[in-house]
Amino acid sequence: MAFTLNQISPAGAAEIIGLDCSKPVLEQDFAALQQAFHQYPIICIRDQHLEPAAQAQFARLWGSLESQDRSTYCHPDDNDVLILSNERRPDGSQVGIVDAGDFWHSDSSHLPDPCRITMLYSVKNPLQGGDTEFINTTQVYAALPDELKRQIEGRNAVHHVSKTLNPRVTISAEREAAVDYYKRREKETKPVVQPMVRTHPETGVQALYISPRFTIAIEDMDDAQAQPLLDELFRVMFSNPAWRYTHKWRDGDLVFWDNASLNHMAGGGYSYPDTRRMHRTTVAGGKPFYRAA
Repeated sequence: MAFTLNQISPAGAAEIIGLDCSKPVLEQDFAALQQAFHQYPIICIRDQHLEPAAQAQFARLWGSLESQDRSTYCHPDDNDVLILSNERRPDGSQVGIVDAGDFWHSDSSHLPDPCRITMLYSVKNPLQGGDTEFINTTQVYAALPDELKRQIEGRNAVHHVSKTLNPRVTISAEREAAVDYYKRREKETKPVVQPMVRTHPETGVQALYISPRFTIAIEDMDDAQAQPLLDELFRVMFSNPAWRYTHKWRDGDLVFWDNASLNHMAGGGYSYPDTRRMHRTTVAGGKPFYRAA
């Protein structure tokens, strides 16, 4: 194996030292990467120097890439790379998406086939803030009381992309035309149902598959019962620091994570002209499912 793997958090995070993702990855090294990813759903590869095309090429090793639905913020050198940034051009326009990941979520759970893997490459970090928070939802599910497990087993939750339908979140005032964007998405986008307990397609491990950002209801359950149940599940989710990992970025970090096993959130804590810039690629996934253990 051409790299060193170190655990950095018992919540499921590891770092890799000595791998250059800008160069072709040998077959045996990629097999070792896949094995590590089954053990650690959050992996940080340190000290990378990646042009957008090289980042996209590395991401394609893991599967087909998702098309970016916000083409305004795609990198001009590669349309599969999305810019997340609070930078502004001389005319004041925004370079990237400024409010990406501002509430706890699993990426694209509002789509029928959510993305499998998210990759973020750190181009520039602010002087303070800019952390990314993770919660290991396989650990959360394993710790749920049996009664809560019985209430959600085999049930589906309703997910939607529009923040206007979700009282648990707010719309950032820093993002241009954000209110209009979410009102339009509310009208144009249908809700999607996903299993509340998700079986990992490769390991078979169960995870709690809801989030404050995208989960707005429970299918075939009255809100008077569903919302308190969701509140209790979220209370448990955030109750134990042992399930949580905070990634403090270094320039050149390439972090990728398994959306079937985690919630994550951008920590914020910085403001323009102190800038943060990340390049994002996402690997397509299949329809989430639940299979009884």
